[in-house]
Amino acid sequence: MPIYVYECLDCLGEWKESHGMTEDIDECNWCHSANFHRKPSQFANLTNITQQKRKIGDITKEFIENSKEMLKTHKEELDNKR
Repeated sequence: MPIYVYECLDCLGEWKESHGMTEDIDECNWCHSANFHRKPSQFANLTNITQQKRKIGDITKEFIENSKEMLKTHKEELDNKR
């Protein structure tokens, strides 16, 4: 079951609840108020995980190739201006 984090707007209490997605919480665990909300969940950044799996040598090779293309383009632009 997912774990949700709730925050009470009256007592500012914060707690975690483990329940199904369709279940609801009725009151604050601390002061029993109904004035609370579920805080947004934090998700992993999958792009960082993908980049971490790449080898450093592959990243370096890609950077060098991109730099060669940029240098070639800049040289052609300079030659055209002369």
